[in-house]
Amino acid sequence: MGLFLATVTGYLGLLVVAVMMFIHYLRKGLDSTSSVKVDAKPSEKF
Repeated sequence: MGLFLATVTGYLGLLVVAVMMFIHYLRKGLDSTSSVKVDAKPSEKF
């Protein structure tokens, strides 16, 4: 029974960490407002 609980708790912990990393990626990695700082819009057209 102890091995079962340890296994379930371990997999649940890994799942929680993976979901938190995915949410962090969606919030920080896909932030489109930072693109203006890196590559500003040109002031003149060619």
